[in-house]
Formats: sequence, C-alpha cells, structure tokens
Amino acid sequence: MAETTTPTATPIGALELPLPALGMLSDAHRRGSRCAWCSTPLTAETAVDAGERDAEDGARIFPRGCADCAGRAAYRLLWEHATACDRCRTDASCPVAVAAQRLMRRGR
Repeated sequence: MAETTTPTATPIGALELPLPALGMLSDAHRRGSRCAWCSTPLTAETAVDAGERDAEDGARIFPRGCADCAGRAAYRLLWEHATACDRCRTDASCPVAVAAQRLMRRGR
C-alpha cells in the first residue's frame, strides 16, 4: 500500500489519520472491523478511530486501526502538520499536535 491519503481540513473530534489509498481498503477496513493498515481484527476496546470520511465512490467510511498502527499514523500526521502550523511553531497546545502525541503514546 504505497499510496496514502492525508486529511485536508482541521479534524473535529477524532483525528483524520493518514490512511493507505482508500481504493485499496476492503469493506472490513472501511467499516472499521479491521485495522486499516495491518488488517488486525478490531474490537471496541482495541480500535482507534482514524476519522470518518468520504471515499472516492461517495460512500461514507469509518476506518479504525490498532494502537500500534494508529500511533505510527499519528506520528506521520504530526510530522506533516507541525511544519505548516503557525501555532505548533510558537505554542505547545495546538489541539491537533496534542491529540497526535496522545495517540503516539498509546501505540507504544
């Protein structure tokens, strides 16, 4: 899964984590019953919300991931976000950065 999709808007609620190409996700990945990155089966206790979004086919999808994969995706999100965020450059309380760091710690 070389292609990735990244969020374009500031997330509200769950972070929209960078995902593998949406066209490569199965129905189980799209509805969140399997990790969007490694395909591990997920439960309500083990799943991390990757951010509800629209797929190319117009369907609404609800991808989720395991803690390890979501932590790695949060790191990629933080890396991309912080370089373009004025608040991250001057203030450690950017809500996107704080949420990404929490997910990164959860995945350890």
